[in-house]
Amino acid sequence: MKKIVLILCVLLSALAAESQTAIGKWRDHLSYTSVRHVQLADDGRVYASSAMGMFYFDRDDYTINRMNKTTGMSDVGVATFAYDRQSKTLVVAYSNSNIDLVKDDKVYNISDIKRSDNLGDKTVNAVRFHNRKAYLACGFGIVVVDLNRHEIKETYYIGTGGTYTAVYDVAFLGDSIYAATAEGLKRAPVANNYLTISDLWVSVTDTALAVRTVTILDTMGGNLVAATYSYDPGQLTLYHKTAAGFTSWTQGEIVAMRRCKAGMLVSSRDRVDLYDSEFQHVDSLKTFVYGNLEVQDADCDAAGYYWIGHPWAGLLHCTPEYDENHMPSGPVSDDKVYRLMPYNNSMMLCPGGKTTTYEKLYNTANVLTCRGDSWEQLDRSNHLIDTASDVLDVVVNPFDSTEMIAALWGDGILQIIDGRPNFIYNDSTTGGVLQSMSSGGYKLVFTGAVAFDIHGNLWVTNSNQSHALAVRRSDGSWRKFSTSALASALDVDKIIWDSLTDYKWFAGRNNAIYVHDGESKIAYVNPNNGSKLRTESVNCMAQDQNGDIWIGTNKGIKVIYDGYKAFNNGGTGEQSPVTCSNITITNGEFYEYLMAYENITTIAVDGANRKWVGTASGGLYLLSANGMEQLEHFTVANSPLFSDKIIAVAVQPRSGEVFVGTDRGLLSYRGTATYGDNEPQEKVYAYPNPVRPGYDGPIAVKGLPRGAVVHITDVAGRTVFSGKANGGQVVWNGRTLDGKPVASGVYYVFASSLSGSSKSVAKILVIR
Repeated sequence: MKKIVLILCVLLSALAAESQTAIGKWRDHLSYTSVRHVQLADDGRVYASSAMGMFYFDRDDYTINRMNKTTGMSDVGVATFAYDRQSKTLVVAYSNSNIDLVKDDKVYNISDIKRSDNLGDKTVNAVRFHNRKAYLACGFGIVVVDLNRHEIKETYYIGTGGTYTAVYDVAFLGDSIYAATAEGLKRAPVANNYLTISDLWVSVTDTALAVRTVTILDTMGGNLVAATYSYDPGQLTLYHKTAAGFTSWTQGEIVAMRRCKAGMLVSSRDRVDLYDSEFQHVDSLKTFVYGNLEVQDADCDAAGYYWIGHPWAGLLHCTPEYDENHMPSGPVSDDKVYRLMPYNNSMMLCPGGKTTTYEKLYNTANVLTCRGDSWEQLDRSNHLIDTASDVLDVVVNPFDSTEMIAALWGDGILQIIDGRPNFIYNDSTTGGVLQSMSSGGYKLVFTGAVAFDIHGNLWVTNSNQSHALAVRRSDGSWRKFSTSALASALDVDKIIWDSLTDYKWFAGRNNAIYVHDGESKIAYVNPNNGSKLRTESVNCMAQDQNGDIWIGTNKGIKVIYDGYKAFNNGGTGEQSPVTCSNITITNGEFYEYLMAYENITTIAVDGANRKWVGTASGGLYLLSANGMEQLEHFTVANSPLFSDKIIAVAVQPRSGEVFVGTDRGLLSYRGTATYGDNEPQEKVYAYPNPVRPGYDGPIAVKGLPRGAVVHITDVAGRTVFSGKANGGQVVWNGRTLDGKPVASGVYYVFASSLSGSSKSVAKILVIR
């Protein structure tokens, strides 16, 4: 019986994970569970790609190595890739038509196709090689890349009259180059120096292929091999060319074929088949340890063992004795990031969603949790949430860390105990407190946001209802609150509990913010009250450490400084006197409102009370605590950020790691600020520690009291650094006060709170 070996890049603790990501560095949290493309290289590597990222498994040292923007690649979203054994170059084509050449682990970017505005369909369908050149089969023609010079050599437009035509694949046989195009199979003399002339490309009129579209080409044993769709788009037929013409030799739900050292490997949806050079069937693989096989791509090594791209098990290595499973750790999907919620040493991801008109998207109900470098998802074995979808928000009970509560858009509130769905609160299970609406014969409970207060009460928004706010008291009882004084029904999907006033602030589709005292008072805040810049939407809210409420709008940021006045007009549903102030900043000789030209999508507050601000198209900003200073601006162009469209941002409180959800996947950045306590943590530690030879980066000291004054001295007591903690962390550059690198030795960290009442000591070993 076979056994499976599951191989993941999992670190054993959050501390170990922190030591792997230095201050100011990025790491990816892409999904690698669904491997779409696979290819073996001659250097012992097996390359594999998922929807957004790539990795390779090194057969020599048994390591898994990520390949994306955080590791030096130029983009994310892999369309296809191929490895040229002659030049030992990996060519990666991205979904946006950007191209990377990887040779000796150096990356050479070719962005010409991506940057061009007049090529029509720029999709790269396949990559083939000939004489140290890569031939890219594109949606408009063929692009030839010189792999030695790392540049585009020429482009062939081979449609009738030199027009654009889609090219699906390319192959070389004898003295000819073949192209599978939307106009049929074409051929040209490969040695001709004028292949940019479309008339040199002649149609192959073999009757077996005349009425079919060729999608895949290859060669084996001196024969051209073609895969074509017949009348059923789910079926491909494989032909090989003989002296008598093209002859079919197999058909089925074929997804890929590859010439390997053992012959021609044909990948179908549920199997892989190996054929010899005479096109005789020699082997099949239909099952693996978990059951029937599912295949997206495959390759075969010299020993005849299969490497398979699987839709949920990553990269499979199937041998007669066992099946190995290789993939980096990560969430189960890339593109489903709706909201991020930190808790202690973990980060929770909500993969739900809704349309702009507040309809369901039907994303599978789940909560994904990152701890250190490992990712977990809900235990679905009890099938409680098999028909549920769209988790928009999640919180952890502050009095019972085993309980998580998730808001299901359309399905009510999900209680999770120890990672397993336990109970669903809806209209029937709360005695009508949570209210439903009928749609297509179904009762839908649109709960979009949840928050716990300091008393352990769970606050819930309930959209499209006259009672849009509800609470589960700490004793388990439920109560709903009428919001009809504001409107007959509200679309709401955001809520925060005000830690200073105990008020509940919530908002949604309407351009208004609602506030409730938790008993009988309710009012609404006009986001344009007190603002000189009129805005049309409230996209997000966050409360900072001063108690101020920061509001992200379609035209920048506004701040509520006077939330305590919420009910000064009575609290019976009227407009509150609370103002939403613009922050005025200087730009040279001119004054302007903070981020007035950006559509703000998300705001998070870090341990130093700084604001991390995500935008719809302008990337990620870091602002000072008062918003007056821009400290960082990360974009696709100047950082590993996957996309300038930011959907969610959250700061992991203990590590200071900033998680950034984009429309192209999740990644994180090691910030310089952590949340600090009034007293030092039980263990104050520095990392990296020891500081090894050659390291010249930042050294972080963590676990300090909030805002601690820090001095670092050598063994003789001479001060080499003095500073103040950002939250509970301080960063030292490893240099003396006059800027020189410190010598080898032990350095002592002395830290005290602002009152001077608490002190803590740590040691840092520096090895030069």
